[in-house]
Amino acid sequence: MKTGLFGQQLSLMEDLKAVNFSVHSRLQGAPFFAALAACQLPLESYVGQLRALAVMQGVLEQALLDCADERIAAVWHTEQRKLPLLEQDLHFFEPRTVADLKEAVEAAQAAATQIRLWSIEQPLALLACLYVLEGSSLGARVLRPMVARALLLTGNEGLAYLHGDGPAQDARWTQFQERMNALALSATEREQIGQAAHHFFEQIEAVFLALYPFQSESKTFLVTSINPEAGRHAVPTDAREVQASLRAADLCWQRFPYFEQRYGERGYRFARSDAAWQATLYTYAPAQIVQQVRWLGRVLAGRGMPTLLLQDQLEILVDELVAAVPENKSGYDKLLLGAADLYTTRNRYVSDAQLQTLDDAFDQAVGVHLRAGLPGTGRLLGCAVADELAGSPAAVTSLQAWLGDATRFPSIWIAAVADALAQARQQASAAQPAA
Repeated sequence: MKTGLFGQQLSLMEDLKAVNFSVHSRLQGAPFFAALAACQLPLESYVGQLRALAVMQGVLEQALLDCADERIAAVWHTEQRKLPLLEQDLHFFEPRTVADLKEAVEAAQAAATQIRLWSIEQPLALLACLYVLEGSSLGARVLRPMVARALLLTGNEGLAYLHGDGPAQDARWTQFQERMNALALSATEREQIGQAAHHFFEQIEAVFLALYPFQSESKTFLVTSINPEAGRHAVPTDAREVQASLRAADLCWQRFPYFEQRYGERGYRFARSDAAWQATLYTYAPAQIVQQVRWLGRVLAGRGMPTLLLQDQLEILVDELVAAVPENKSGYDKLLLGAADLYTTRNRYVSDAQLQTLDDAFDQAVGVHLRAGLPGTGRLLGCAVADELAGSPAAVTSLQAWLGDATRFPSIWIAAVADALAQARQQASAAQPAA
C-alpha cells in the first residue's frame, strides 16, 4: 500500500485520486465546460456527450454484469446503472434529430473497445472505468443548472443523468468508496487499476475535446444516435428517413408483444437501429437488397426472431418512408423485394393458410388468458420451422428455448409449443418434393 506525504498509508481511492489528479484537472479545463459556463455550448455538443457516455456506460455495465471476479460483484451493484438515465435524456432529445459529431463518436467507441479488451485480459481494470464514471457524476450538481440555463431546460427533461441520485448522491459515493477501499488487492493489482484509470481519463478527455469546439463537417448521422451499443453500421443521412425508421420499428415492436417480453429495453434499441440500417438498403441494386435481407433474416432467425417479423418490419418501413419522403417512393419500394423473397421462401415449406391453422390451434390449446399475452405464437413457431428448413439451423431451437421454458410458462403452454412444432414439421415435410 502506498504512503502519503507524511508517511500515512493511502487507501485505494486516495491512491487513485493522487495518481489521476493531473489528468482529471486537465479534463475539467476542457473548452466544453468553459462554453457551457458561458451558455455558448451547442446542442450537438451536449447531446453528443450523452451519446458518448451511453456508448461507454452501456459497454461497461454489461462487462461488469458478465464479470466472474467476486471483487467486481462486491463493488458494483445494479442500482448504480446510469445507462437508463442516459437513455431517458436521449429519448427527450430524439424529436429534434440532433446530428452526431463523428470524431466524438469515434473517441467514445475507442474507449468502449478498450473496456471490452480489459474485460477479457484484465477484468479488475473495469473498476478503474467505474471509478472514473462514478466520480464524474459528483459534478452533476454544478453542471445541471448550467446545462438547464444554457439549453433552456426545465424539470428533469434532458437532465435525468445529471440529476442522478439527487440528494442521495453523496451517500452513494461514500458507500462506493468504502466498497473500493475494502477490496483485497495486491500491489500489482492496485498499480494496474491506477494505470487503467489514468488511461481511461485520457480517453474521456479525447471525447470532450472532440465535442467542443467542432467543425461543421463533423456533423453527421451515425447509428450511435439511435442505439449506443449498435457499433458502426450505416443509417440514413436524411433526418426524415431516420424518424420514419424509428416509427416503423416502434410500430412493429407494438404489433408483436413477443419482442418486448423476450428482449426488453436492449432489444428495443437494436430493433430501432436495425430498422435504420434497413432503410439504407434501397440505395443498393435489387439483387443486393435481397441478399442483405436474406443474410439479416438468417441472423435474426438464429436469435429467436422468425423471418415473418422481418418481413412485417420491412413492409411497415416502406409505408413510413414513403409517407415521410413521398418523392422517393420508387426507391423505397425496392425494399419490398426483400420482404417478398422472405415470403416466397417461407411459403415453400409452410403456407399462410397453414400458419393460420397453427395459430388457431395453438390459441385454442392454451386458452384466452394465455394467448392474450403473446398473440401469434403459433404463426411464429410455424415460421421458425420454415426458416430452419430454408437454411437457419438454430431457428427452432432459439425460439423454443424461450417459448418452451418451463420456468416461464405453464405445462399447457409447453405442450402446445411442442404440438405446434410437430404439426409444422409434418406440413413442411409434405410440402417438400420427393427426392
